[in-house]
Amino acid sequence: MGTIKRLARIRKSFAKSLKGPFARFLIKKLIFLLVTIFLSFTLLFILPYFMPSNPVDMMIAREAASQQDISRLTAMRDEYIELFGINKPLIEQYRLFWQRVLTMNFGTSITHTGLSVVSIVGQALVWTLALIIPVLILEFMVGTSLGARVAFSKNRFLRAIYTISVYLTSAPFYWFGLIIAYVFAVNLRWFPVYGGYSFFVKPSFSLSFFLDVAHHWVLPFISLFIAGLGGWCSGMRAMTIYEKQSDYIYYSQQMGFRGNKLRKYAQRNAILPLITGVPAMFGSLIGQTMLVEYVFGWPGLGTLLYDAVQKIDYPLMQGIFVFTVLVVLIGNFLVDILYGFMDPRIRTGYVGD
Repeated sequence: MGTIKRLARIRKSFAKSLKGPFARFLIKKLIFLLVTIFLSFTLLFILPYFMPSNPVDMMIAREAASQQDISRLTAMRDEYIELFGINKPLIEQYRLFWQRVLTMNFGTSITHTGLSVVSIVGQALVWTLALIIPVLILEFMVGTSLGARVAFSKNRFLRAIYTISVYLTSAPFYWFGLIIAYVFAVNLRWFPVYGGYSFFVKPSFSLSFFLDVAHHWVLPFISLFIAGLGGWCSGMRAMTIYEKQSDYIYYSQQMGFRGNKLRKYAQRNAILPLITGVPAMFGSLIGQTMLVEYVFGWPGLGTLLYDAVQKIDYPLMQGIFVFTVLVVLIGNFLVDILYGFMDPRIRTGYVGD
């Protein structure tokens, strides 16, 4: 019965917040998201025009190395120019670009014959998110917990872990991935060295397939997790030390509260500023993951982008860039909204009830 009443109070508080300052907060964030998407995609449209040659000539130059039929190359060039609309006025090209974005129709991949760009990128995106989301959540949870405990505890073991994690943060994550692969995959042979699943396993919704994927997932996950853990630890430790000097902590000490209780009080307030750093970390983690994916051959957006650049598959590159921008911006938007729920000052507009 108590749980039902508690849920009813939460629902009532949420409904009330949507009509007040929190609604304005949501609208501002949504407008900022839409404006950022518009500017980012416009920049994505403009960038190819700064290249020394257009994408069609680059693709034809690659084809010319394998075949000498001039008439076929000319016909292929005309077909690509018509497909990308390069022969049309700039404003018309811009309209066609937004039409492709809004309909999510980037055509078919040049290197993956017969497959649409959206289907290829969508499959790779699932693999990338399977790395990013667990890494971000666990880094945040473990890092903030460890940082808060180190600020209150003099335990040598915890301080040693904290020191090691901070030092490892300065190491390049892809270099760290190579070291991990050499030790645990090449020498010890505990884990596979490359790929998202074994070549003899058929992708399916089965336990054996998921276990095989998890076996391949461990090393890239560890590479990203350990390389980013120290940043959360050091940030949380600094904020917790700041909170230790607050009046409510001093008052609680005088009331006889134990250290573990004081740490929990300080941790709740110290964690809020770190949540504001989650969007920036999410964006940087996308770039880090792409490089780590290439190191381990993980079939995500990073490996797919490298393959598309190598083979000058412009439709596929464009689709990857669009999806990457969307994932970063929408992810940041959702984190901002989550922060609004966690910080009651935003829900109330910094005004007490």
